[in-house]
Parts: sequence; structure tokens; C-alpha cells
Amino acid sequence: MSAQGKRVVVVGAGVGGLAAAARLARQGFDVQVFEKTHGPGGRCNQLQVDGFTWDVGPTIVLMPEVFEETFRALGRRIEDYLTLIRCDPNYRVHFRDGSDVTFTSELCTMGRELERVEPGSFQRYLAFMAQGRDQYRISLDHFVGRNFNGVRDYFSPGVLAKIFKARAHRRMYADVSRYFQDDRLRAAMTFQTMYLGVSPFESPAVYGLLPFTELGVGIWFPKGGLYAIPLALERLAREEGVTLHYGRPVERILTEGGRTTGVRLVGGEVVAADAVLCNADLPYAYEKLLDPKDAPFKRGEKLRFTSSGYMLYLGMKKRVPGLLHHNVMFGRDYAGSFDDIFQRFRVPEDPSFYVNVPTRTDPSLAPEGKDSLYVLVPVPHQHADLDWKVEGPKVRAKVFQRLAELGYPDLEADIEVERVFTPDDWAGTYNLARGSAFGLAQNFFQIGPFRPANVDPNVKNLFFVGASTQPGTGLPTVLISARLVTERLMAWAHKQGVALSPREGAPAAVEVAA
Repeated sequence: MSAQGKRVVVVGAGVGGLAAAARLARQGFDVQVFEKTHGPGGRCNQLQVDGFTWDVGPTIVLMPEVFEETFRALGRRIEDYLTLIRCDPNYRVHFRDGSDVTFTSELCTMGRELERVEPGSFQRYLAFMAQGRDQYRISLDHFVGRNFNGVRDYFSPGVLAKIFKARAHRRMYADVSRYFQDDRLRAAMTFQTMYLGVSPFESPAVYGLLPFTELGVGIWFPKGGLYAIPLALERLAREEGVTLHYGRPVERILTEGGRTTGVRLVGGEVVAADAVLCNADLPYAYEKLLDPKDAPFKRGEKLRFTSSGYMLYLGMKKRVPGLLHHNVMFGRDYAGSFDDIFQRFRVPEDPSFYVNVPTRTDPSLAPEGKDSLYVLVPVPHQHADLDWKVEGPKVRAKVFQRLAELGYPDLEADIEVERVFTPDDWAGTYNLARGSAFGLAQNFFQIGPFRPANVDPNVKNLFFVGASTQPGTGLPTVLISARLVTERLMAWAHKQGVALSPREGAPAAVEVAA
């Protein structure tokens, strides 16, 4: 039997679902994608109001080599689909004592900035970056970029050596503190774990690769915004023959006798499939889309989730001087704020937040002479003690108070358009369990083989792709997830006796234990 006779239904048209769909179609599978919204992207989406444009979720591109590999695997050049613009300076960090540091990939300028805050720190910064480079390469080559076939595989002598070299057994904040004595620099070199929605006091030190990626490899921004990425993947998928069904939500992934038989759409239509690839958030899928008798999720109550985000999307009547494309505002109690978010499940009294001004790089994202501003305040995921109708206005007031203190007293009066997004919206719009904006947390016991796998252990033709499955959250990692799950599906097809008929230029099948 050829792969053309095998239908794969993909649930969700997020970045992972689209990338995997394109890869599978290139291998010869009949791929059908069903998405509940009316366009691609999932949480990597876009909001447009009165000429203003904002990315809904992610705002930066890191690890461009991962994006390039996705297009190359499909026989394309990324340059023909995306225009990536490097952001330099990378961002400016504002501290509560009134000081700030501008981070850049230009070493001499960076050295002057660091020495201004902590004399003697630049030499240690170079050592920190050297360690980050090792962590980056080890992670891509030996952890994030491969499937593990169980805990024994993960703790083999060769892998254990890499774990220690990458310092995955250490905590991020403590490890960074070996290089910097000033609390401001320690904060500035560790907040990047919030790109993954986890605390630097809890996350493995291997995520020192993130500041290296930013400063050594660079921060990039696609022309048109991050939404250009799912649009490019959608185009790739269509070119490979994928059929996309928008506005067609899946109500149930059907299982029978230890296998999936397809999906049932809202309204009752049943779509038969030889395999189902779920790009819906994995905890949500097990809770809402699957029959617990056939696909039990025993770890459900023990899983730890990432933070969420309170979002402001602001269209300004005029340009806002002094802000870079990326700006970080720290609150007073750095360590305590993470305890608030992740342990006490409350909004910090003096929250840190991020302000994104995409019009600094692409002025077309707002009407001429105006700015689009995106504000992200890290907050707890949904919790019984948090009512966002009450908490939201409080957080908003704190944001504008802090911005006024930083020299923008008229910012609130200059708003022309405003939209708000809370943890409740993340849960309701994108089916993210507990409104956790980044999916499952990435602590030591939720990475590698400890993270829910790309293939269900009980339903052998049910697969997962996305932030809450292996290898983890973040756009580059989700693209790697698409590659890994494609390898799993190809291995499954091989066991079924399916003769793969890849299109010209498609990569050869990789043997993986399904």
C-alpha cells in the first residue's frame, strides 16, 4: 500500500500543525487539516483594527536556522516566503532604580553598557556567552532535536554527559549568578525563561542558551509581523497538496479498539482517518477531545503549567518617542514576583512587563505617523482566586502608572484603539488548558522523555505536535516538534507496510521507534 492511500487528519492549524502537515504531504500522505477558527496560526495569530496590526502571541524570531531547516526540508528557500529583519539593538531593560541597559549584539557597545552597571562584568559576560553557545549546540543537536525512546535512553552515559555539560541539572538563576554580581544584570540575563512561561529560579540552567541566542545569533522580526510565519507555512502546505478546512472545529477524536478511526466535527460529521495528528493543546485534547477509557491521561493532575499573560493591544494617535522595538520594565521584587505568579497564583504588586513596538521595524503595521503597542504582563494561569474582570483593570492601571514614571504621562490619553486579552481569553479562544499561554512548563521533569510524547502510548495511530508535547514550547521548538512527529508517523507507516512515496526533494525516511 502506498502512503497516498493513508489519510492523516490534523486537528488545528497552528504553526506545528501546518509545518507537520506540509512535511507529511511531501511524503505522500493525504493530509486534511481542520481548524476551529477562520485562519491559520493558533496563538501565533494577528489582530487588525482600524489600520493597526498586532501579533497576538509571539513577537520575536530566535534560532533562525530552525526556520531555515523547515523550508529546506520542503525543498524551498526561506527567503522566498519570509523577509526576516534583524533587530539591533535587541532591547532596552528598565530597572526600578531608574537605570537602564540597552542590549546589543555589537560587542564593544555591549561591553560599555555592562561595565557602566558592573565594572569587570564584560569579561565574565564573554565567558557566559561561551557557555551559552555550548548549551545552544548541545540542546539542538542532542536534546531538542531528537526523539527519546524512554527514560533509559535519556539517562544513557552519553546523554548524561551532555546533560551535565549543558548544566541542565542546575537552576538558571543560580547558574547565571556565577557570572554577574549585580542583581540588575542577573535579572537581565535570566528573564528570558519567561519566553517559555517558566521561572528562572525553577528552570534548568540549560536555558542560558536563550540570552546567547538573542545576543550571539540575534533577534529577528518578519516583515508583516510574526503572523507572516503561519501564512508562509499555510502557503507551503497548500503547495504540497494539504487540504485546509477553516471554521470546522473538531468535537471528538474517535477511538475504537486501541486505535483512532478519525474525528467527529461539531455538527456531527465524521471524517475517517488512518491516523490523527493533534495540534490542539495536549492537556485540552485529553480532557475534551478524547475518550478517557481509550486514551487515559494518568499524569494530568500532576502536570505543571506555564504562566499566562495579560495583554494590551494599543493603537496610538501618534508615535511614541524613546521606545525601542523591544522594551522590558522590571518591577521591584524580581524573585518575589515569580513566587507570586507560580507559587501564590496572584498578580505581583509591582509587576514586570514587556512593551513591543513593531512599528519601529515595520511602519506598515500602523497608519502613517502612528504606533502599534503590544504590552505583555506575565500573570498566573487561571486560578479560582483570580477574577479577571476585577484583576484586569488593576493590572492595566499599574502598567500606565509605571509608563508615566518612565516619562510617558500622556500615553493613556493618546490611545486611539485598545483591545485586551486575559488568561480567560487564552483559554476560550485557543483552547489552552488553564489559560496557560505557553502550554506545559519546562522544568527538569517535564522535558525530554518526561514530557508527554508525540505518540499516545495506548492509541498507536494518535500523534501530537505543538508546545505541550515533545520537545517543548516556543516557535523554533514547535517547528522541531513538527519534524519529530513526522518521523514518528513515517515509522508508524513503515510498520503498517505502507510504501512511502515522497515527492522529489523530500528527505529520506528516518527510522524511529513509533
